[in-house]
Amino acid sequence: MKYYKIGFVGAGNLAWHLTQDLEKAGHFIPLIFSRNEANAQILAAQLYDTKVAESLDFSEYDLDVLILAVSDDSIQSIAENLLVQTETVVIHTSGAKSIETLSCLGDDYGVFYPVQTFTKEKGVNLTEVPFCIEAVNTRVHEILFDLAKSLSNKVIVMDSAQRAAVHLAAVFANNFSNHMLFWAKTLLDGEGIDFQILKPLAKETIEKAFTLMPELAQTGPARRGDYKTMKEHLAQIEANPELAAMYQTLSKSIQINS
Repeated sequence: MKYYKIGFVGAGNLAWHLTQDLEKAGHFIPLIFSRNEANAQILAAQLYDTKVAESLDFSEYDLDVLILAVSDDSIQSIAENLLVQTETVVIHTSGAKSIETLSCLGDDYGVFYPVQTFTKEKGVNLTEVPFCIEAVNTRVHEILFDLAKSLSNKVIVMDSAQRAAVHLAAVFANNFSNHMLFWAKTLLDGEGIDFQILKPLAKETIEKAFTLMPELAQTGPARRGDYKTMKEHLAQIEANPELAAMYQTLSKSIQINS
């Protein structure tokens, strides 16, 4: 396997994980830039021999790849202000943004999207994380494939429309499901009950959904048409109109789609 010299723009949650795992896989991370220099310094200190760049001018650095691990809204403006050597491949890590967001950079660019949620405080086993890659040409494809395979057993070639669909689905599977757990915790907190009581149930729910498929795994009062229980639930949360409306909307959707 070939090893690459990789620069990073961004020092947030994703960069925190990618830099360290890429280094463990044998790649070299010589340079990091972040608008928050303190974050860049903290991340650089976790790596072998990494310096903090002072600007988006990478033209003096012989990088194979420059990864933009930044917010979706800042990708294009950063790309427009980047200076890199001709041979440097620039890639972004967004699920929602098109590959063409980087078209201002010339001939060598692509997308390297890990389908996972990242926080600095919790480790992630990247070998199990799907990496969706998209490249503007064969050379970039080979580099992205090498990088992804050095981290994960699951590499998927995907165009921008497909990746956007995955990103939207991920919002439902991750962001919305986590928000439901927020409300579950809120209800339990109100009665002084430990949130951990739901952990076995939540884990089994996810496992069963991916074993049986969600439409077959669905259970609960809405699925079985238990209107008496649903009415009792609504009475419990009538003081919270937002939560009551959410309960009714989700229950109706379950009845329609199960």
